[in-house]
Amino acid sequence: MQHKTPQQAAAEFLPQVEQVLAGLSIQRESLEVRANRCEGQRGETREDLFYVWVGLRGLAPGNDIARQIEAAHARWQAQGWDITRFRHLDSGGVNLTATDPASGNSYTLDSGFKPAPDAYLAAFFNTPCFQSPEGKVAFGELPVP
Repeated sequence: MQHKTPQQAAAEFLPQVEQVLAGLSIQRESLEVRANRCEGQRGETREDLFYVWVGLRGLAPGNDIARQIEAAHARWQAQGWDITRFRHLDSGGVNLTATDPASGNSYTLDSGFKPAPDAYLAAFFNTPCFQSPEGKVAFGELPVP
C-alpha cells in the first residue's frame, strides 16, 4: 500500500479525473472530493487508511449523455481498462464502471436519472487505498486543489 496524505492523493488524482471528464461534453452542477475510510489487507479498518472519492453531477446540453457514455466505454476498452459494468437501462440510461490497470483508479458514469434521463450524469471516481504517513486521517470533504 502506498503512503500518501489525503491532500497529496487528491492533488494527483484530480488531473486524472479531469482528463476523463474532458472526453465528455457536460455542464457541471457539482463536484465533491472526499477522503473515505477503506479496509486494510485483512479487512480491518484503521484511522490511517483511506481512498479519495470524487463525485460529480452534470448535464449534457445536447441530451446525449448515453451516447457519450458509450463513447467513453469504447475509449476505455481501447486503452485496456478493466470494464466491470456496462449496461443499458430501460430508462435509456447507461451505466459504466471501469478500472485503469496502470493506476488502480476506478471510474463510474451513470445516466438515466429524472428529471432529465437523456442529459443528467452522475459520476463517481475512486483511488485505491492509501496509508497516511501522518497517521489519523480527517475523513470527509477535502478542499479542491
